[in-house]
Amino acid sequence: MSDNQGSNQGFIDQLVVKAIEKRKMTAQQTSSRNKLKLEYVLFSQFDVLDTLASKNGRATIYHLAKKDEPEKQLCCKVINEDAPDFANNMLIDEASRLELSQHPSVANFIKIGTEFERPYLMYEWVVGETVADKMQRHSNKGFRHDHIAWLVYQLAGALEFMHTRGVCHLDIKPANVLVSEGDYVKLIDFGASRYIGEAEPYAEASLNYASPNFIESGIAEPQDDVYSLALLTGHLFLGSIFGDSWHKQLKSRKRPSLIPSHVWKLIKEVVNKPRGHGFTAISFAQQLARINTSAIDSQSSAPIFSNLRNADLVLTHCRPQERAGVKRFKVLELTLAICVAVTSGFYIYQQSQPKWQSIVATDVAPADMVSSIKPAQTASFLSLPPWDIEFALNDMEKDVVSTAPYREAYEVQQLKLADLYQDNQSNVAAYQGLADELPTSVLEVRNELIELRQKLISDGALFPYADKTLTSAMAALNRAAADSYKLSTVTGSKAQHLAQLILSGESQQADQELKEVWLLNQSKAYFYSQVLPKRVMEQIDESIAENTKAHYYSKAIAKAEAATQFFGQTPELAQKIRDLKVARSEFILFSTVTEKSIFGKKKLHDSLAELEQNAPGKFSEITDLLGNMATDSIDKSHQKSMPARGAIAVERALKDYITESRG
Repeated sequence: MSDNQGSNQGFIDQLVVKAIEKRKMTAQQTSSRNKLKLEYVLFSQFDVLDTLASKNGRATIYHLAKKDEPEKQLCCKVINEDAPDFANNMLIDEASRLELSQHPSVANFIKIGTEFERPYLMYEWVVGETVADKMQRHSNKGFRHDHIAWLVYQLAGALEFMHTRGVCHLDIKPANVLVSEGDYVKLIDFGASRYIGEAEPYAEASLNYASPNFIESGIAEPQDDVYSLALLTGHLFLGSIFGDSWHKQLKSRKRPSLIPSHVWKLIKEVVNKPRGHGFTAISFAQQLARINTSAIDSQSSAPIFSNLRNADLVLTHCRPQERAGVKRFKVLELTLAICVAVTSGFYIYQQSQPKWQSIVATDVAPADMVSSIKPAQTASFLSLPPWDIEFALNDMEKDVVSTAPYREAYEVQQLKLADLYQDNQSNVAAYQGLADELPTSVLEVRNELIELRQKLISDGALFPYADKTLTSAMAALNRAAADSYKLSTVTGSKAQHLAQLILSGESQQADQELKEVWLLNQSKAYFYSQVLPKRVMEQIDESIAENTKAHYYSKAIAKAEAATQFFGQTPELAQKIRDLKVARSEFILFSTVTEKSIFGKKKLHDSLAELEQNAPGKFSEITDLLGNMATDSIDKSHQKSMPARGAIAVERALKDYITESRG
């Protein structure tokens, strides 16, 4: 083929491709024109009470009331026609997260629809006032302390629920918190929400309230919501202040006079360590709820609620004390405290020291001192955390002779543990790798499910029952993702995480986390060596008891003997087996003599032998009783002319066994 022919063919191919693309575009435009316009349908079924623009300008929010039923009001968020394509996906994501986060303190989700030319989200219209409006109305007047604590507690309940479902709100601020006419708190606007551990390219969180860690990484964590909650709390105490000066006050070192000292300390703990403060939403609210009722002045603080319905269930009210009475006892209390400290401090210190340290302060000669150290003291010393051991050895460095046994024991222990680690290093690394990869794997599955849901919605092929199933599966995966992160922090390799903490100036937090993991793993070691075996034995005992209750003694004995393969021939198991064999023998013999069940000659003989072997002290007593019962039963059978087969069998078995034993 010539060059001209090749060029012509390429030109023709381009024309064909353009024609196909134009045809597809025309088909899409025709399909879009044929779709009903969303506003036409909305306005035909609802009265538009208000029209609001979204904060990002990509959507319009309609406040609607159903025609002929004005009390039924809702919001409808519609993507604007000129909005970019990603805005559609953001609205669908917002709806999904709102649906997963349904809680009494969250605006009710109604539906997400895509049957028109643009997607739309319907949710509850809350009749009430935003906290931002309340702050504006009360100017720079802070709110009542107990009202703030009650509002924060309700918000914390919603956030805690969301976090268990794998969702972070990430936009906690006064404008997104509504107080309804019935004094209920409602959290709204899930446009900035994210799944835990997930990064997305578009964020809408308010910078005044957003955690710096979230702004820097773009990855959502539950601690980010607690950070925003802490800033909101401080803002509520300070009231509406021009600009962002409230933000600067919360970041300053000096406590503002409007904020109580315990609240200021709580807020600073969170603000100084945005993700290392250690509070959940609920634990933060519980600390805040320690309200001093004597400090509440309804004249100087603005109310949030009309009444604090059910607030007494969670708020901790501190009773006011008479200041004069307190002052009268100040000097006496101080004097008493000093006396107690001086007279008993040394004694208490000595008593509080571990047993291994008591040998340091002694008059025993060094040689005798070393020989007087007991194994229990060494064991007590080695059971301490390594940081306490190092501190103790450094603290007693001058007493080289007295500390030598402890140093040697510690070194031997570490060498043994090093050998153990070397032997199991590959397994440790493998399990750490699994724990590290698990969160990513769960997130990948969840993201695939989200993409599938969005594709089905856009295709109009998502039926209600399938949507409910997908939503439930997403919630389960969100919880699994959150749990896998917790598991990873304990079981996974923490080297990179700890290095990042240290390099970011959080060395104290890194040290604390390392200690917590060590203590947890030591506790797990005790669990596996002591607690778990006891629980296993309890399960086995329950199974044996069930068999015994049903008179399946042979099965019960077999289970007890199987337990000895694991636990060994312990005195407890040996006694249990003996008791079961005695019970089986008695059951066979007495069942036969009473004719409840008649056993054969060999079974009766073996039962007598087993009874004598395992309960020799009771053997004569039981055989005498069996003999008397058999004689009585045989006599009665003669009177009734009915053969007493069981009694006769037992009587013969007794005679044969006694004859055999004597012979």
